[in-house]
Amino acid sequence: MSHQSTVLIVDDEPKALVFLRNLIEPEGYRVLTATHGLDALALAMRERPDVALLDVMMPEIDGFEVCRRMRADPALSQMPILMLTALDDRSSRLQGLDAGAEDFLNKPVDSAELRIRLRTITRLNRFRQLYDERARFEAAVAFSPDGIVLTEPDGRILLVNEAIRRLVTLPEKEPGNFFSQLPAPTVERLLKTLREHGTGGHRMVETALLHPRVPQTTVEIAVGRMPWDGRDILQFSLRDISEKKNLEEQLQRAQRIEVLGHLAGGIVHDVNNILTAIMGSASLIEMGDTARQPIHLANIQKSTQRGAAVLRQLLMFARGSDGEMEAINPAGVLAEVINMVSETFGAEFQIGFVAADDLPQIMADPNQVHQVVMNLCVNARDAMPRGGAITVRARQVSLSPEHALQLGQGALPGDFVEISVRDTGTGIPPEVKARLFDPFFTTKPKGKGTGLGLATVLRLIRRHDGFVLLDTEVGKGACFSCHFPLAPATP
Repeated sequence: MSHQSTVLIVDDEPKALVFLRNLIEPEGYRVLTATHGLDALALAMRERPDVALLDVMMPEIDGFEVCRRMRADPALSQMPILMLTALDDRSSRLQGLDAGAEDFLNKPVDSAELRIRLRTITRLNRFRQLYDERARFEAAVAFSPDGIVLTEPDGRILLVNEAIRRLVTLPEKEPGNFFSQLPAPTVERLLKTLREHGTGGHRMVETALLHPRVPQTTVEIAVGRMPWDGRDILQFSLRDISEKKNLEEQLQRAQRIEVLGHLAGGIVHDVNNILTAIMGSASLIEMGDTARQPIHLANIQKSTQRGAAVLRQLLMFARGSDGEMEAINPAGVLAEVINMVSETFGAEFQIGFVAADDLPQIMADPNQVHQVVMNLCVNARDAMPRGGAITVRARQVSLSPEHALQLGQGALPGDFVEISVRDTGTGIPPEVKARLFDPFFTTKPKGKGTGLGLATVLRLIRRHDGFVLLDTEVGKGACFSCHFPLAPATP
């Protein structure tokens, strides 16, 4: 038997207990025994047997009363009960059936009949338990506020709940293939997550739906394997985050405005220097300095190009909504951030940039990578009111499962490009570190910060299926390391 059923035997005759145990145990059953009705009730509550063999004639409380008490207990009300009796009159049998017994066996017990009866009852009881379990599962699925889809490994739909039908348009009779509701890259990411993390430890994947009932619906999806009728199927859980996304975009816009405000003084100063250089060269040309006219024209051209570059960087940073993911070399984006930071932070800050020559590509939104690194640089500057050093580094790292577990902080195993921003500032105390990524939490003076910078960083990194590590010590600065998964290799 695949499951060892448990049988409770209740009889006040020790010899009868030994006889029944010797008869039943060789069939593969686990046998419990009791010689008293109250002991039997306590034992049944503790062990939850699959079937009870209950003698009618017992001292203090008889088998009929024990049966009635078992049926009155919700935990035992469905347990099959066979009554063993030497009584053969009609009234005794009716009394037993009225108390809740399934059937009777006459004493002395026929060995073959007992074995057959037990085999049949335990199978029916297991079937009933499985049916009840399936019914509870289907009820949980039906009433879940999240959309739940069960599919074959190739995406063919087996079961959906009502929440799914509120999210996507499905035919009533033949729901079809769930993968057709998702962009192909999302399906690839989900299946990759399933291969790498199995049924546990996987992360939510954010995506738009191809055929939503409400336009521009965005959902988070998790996937796992589950047993189903002797095979493994896929279970998808979908949560509508459209409203959450709208709020996050508003927060990001507010945070970008905050950062632009921090940079405004340096930008105005830089643009003013550019305009001064242009005006000076133009004045010299107007004064008739023909010998140096090519030099003046070259200065005007370079200054114009420099001004255009500053404005282009501002425009890139000001863009708000999530863009398309593409394979990029992060060194190019980082170089633009470094140029902008170097020109706006002031001479009291030493800006360093180190990037590996063989830096691999990442699948990312370049505007959001720009925003993440800019936010961290602004925070680093604010942690050093008297100036200091800011170092931006980019390199490839590989984390084993053991190393990721040791690092904690949401670290995942795999290959990543690590972009770190290190400062020589005041460091972060432990009591602040615990809340550092909470929205609107800030240690800056009133009016100097909204507390959205690091919350935005964390949100954007998670959108890229990455994670952030923090290494800090009070008085010795801080280092934020953002990990971006590598882009898939192209043939």
